[in-house]
Amino acid sequence: MEFIELSAEDPNDKGAIVAHLTASAATVRETLADFYETVAASKGLDPLAPWDEIHEAAQQNMGAEAFGELRRDYVVNRLASEGLSELGIKPALTPKIHVVDYPQPDEPFAVELSVVERPSLTLSSYEPVVIEDYTERVTDELVDERVAQMLETRATYEAAEPRPVRLGDSIAVDIMTLGNGKAVPHLTGSKMYLDLVPGEMPDGFVNEVVGMNVGETKVIDYQVKRPQAITDDDVDRYSATVTVIEQLNKHVPALSDEWVDANVERAATVAEFLEGVRGGLEAEVELVNRDACARLANIELEKRLVGTIPDEFYQASRAGLMDKLERDLKEKGQTLDDYLEAERMNEEELSVQMLIQSGENLRQGFALEALFNGRGMKLTEAELKYACEQAFGPGSYDEEALQRTGRMALVESSAKRMAALNWLADTAIIKGE
Repeated sequence: MEFIELSAEDPNDKGAIVAHLTASAATVRETLADFYETVAASKGLDPLAPWDEIHEAAQQNMGAEAFGELRRDYVVNRLASEGLSELGIKPALTPKIHVVDYPQPDEPFAVELSVVERPSLTLSSYEPVVIEDYTERVTDELVDERVAQMLETRATYEAAEPRPVRLGDSIAVDIMTLGNGKAVPHLTGSKMYLDLVPGEMPDGFVNEVVGMNVGETKVIDYQVKRPQAITDDDVDRYSATVTVIEQLNKHVPALSDEWVDANVERAATVAEFLEGVRGGLEAEVELVNRDACARLANIELEKRLVGTIPDEFYQASRAGLMDKLERDLKEKGQTLDDYLEAERMNEEELSVQMLIQSGENLRQGFALEALFNGRGMKLTEAELKYACEQAFGPGSYDEEALQRTGRMALVESSAKRMAALNWLADTAIIKGE
């Protein structure tokens, strides 16, 4: 490519480099020729057909304005790629592009790019970090609690003599609940079993059910204070239409060798059952401890980060986090409003939360890459493959395809962070040990 102007200004106060590119008329014509050849192939036309003919065929499907923008973007992207490469500039984020005209085949074409390169960051130390004791341990109390929960799930109910409902009773109800004017599915149903014990349902609800008789219907209005409430009136309001269907006697099975042998796979005695419960808890706790260690170690590592991260990275990180949330919600058939209601927050609170979380993610990620590079760590093909499949799905690792599509840099960055985080967790020093 031939450029009439090819220059770059020093980074501005936000860390962005402004590059000025002006391609010669000959280069513009060559690039447009490539464009029309590509379009012709996609439309089943002769690649050597006149441009006007290709232009007309393409516009029939997408309209003149959209085709003009496609044509312009093709030229801009080609010029940007070649020009930045010649200037030795490697964008870390998608460049911001400013153009004032559409490219014409016999005229020079100018493009202005605002480019942010990857910041040069280091750590004040590359040694293992020191963290507070985070360790969860499996105690007898924890085993007893898990056993009680498991026995509770095997409880049986049988009809009892009708009488006014008392605190501590078990009852069957038909219930329809509205929360802030909308149906609450998990608090709506027929013949739902309720245990009127502390913590099972809000006090405002339980107090109104106490004293009801079998067959009686009552509308109960109650409210629940929101977890992040600032004032006393910051509450969710519910209205439940409740009919008591029957009184119940609840029977929680007693733990015995006979019960274990009849109801538990891979155990025939209480001792074997308790051993299995403890083993399961220890496996759970091991994962929890590993995650906690990695999280705390990464927080400490972030404190060692030296250098400036341009504002554009923070903006991109926040936008990426928000996009991911909306994609995840869409897959679940939910909207952002549904999420805000479930989390009991407003848009401003979500925005602040996203700003904080995206900033932490950004700095911690850069700190991990600085650790990887500073310690001279090397990636294995297995680590690259794992990182690739985590990002793009099973069977997606193809080095040639990743290089061609520009995805290899993302895969390498992710793999570096994973490798550095594993080293960080493996070597973390716990205070007091």
